[in-house]
Amino acid sequence: MVTPNWYYFAIAPLNSGTIRFRTKTERALHARVIACEINWKDYQTSNLLDEWITAKKELEIYQDSLHINNKKN
Repeated sequence: MVTPNWYYFAIAPLNSGTIRFRTKTERALHARVIACEINWKDYQTSNLLDEWITAKKELEIYQDSLHINNKKN
């Protein structure tokens, strides 16, 4: 099973990598989505599909909250 490198996401600067993130939390949530997607494609179980869907929803909710907070400021 694929798991994100949480140490990297906690330590690496936000401006490194090919995708630019606003926060380290956003970057970690994105990594979880990618890991869940790979796991689901490799093993094709309903539990892994549910995890992938949940991870995508959590990332979307977080990104929406960032967008709302930016509008307020």
